[in-house]
Amino acid sequence: MTTITAEVLKAEGKRSRDGRQITPAARRAELVAGYRASGLTMEQFARQEGINRTTLAKWVYLQGRGRGRAAVQFAEVKLPAVSRWAFELTLPNGWVVRAADATALAALLNVAGR
Repeated sequence: MTTITAEVLKAEGKRSRDGRQITPAARRAELVAGYRASGLTMEQFARQEGINRTTLAKWVYLQGRGRGRAAVQFAEVKLPAVSRWAFELTLPNGWVVRAADATALAALLNVAGR
């Protein structure tokens, strides 16, 4: 008589190209909320849920990034009618570039960008 060995596997969802399981965003949010409410350490909660602790840490971090950030707000700025400068540009490094006309400003920025 021949013996047959069988294995039952859990049906899994989508997988990435490298074979990792892709967890839907709604499920990730549930797990993060469950972790925060559990009172367990991240290691304990991850083990209990059968997920990698590093993966859980990443989900917690990514979900927390959006919290507490104020929405971008714009304000209208009125300039005096008479001004020497037609354009003023403040660069991320703190420098202020001013020019009397658009052509001069474009030429300056073109030379500076090389």
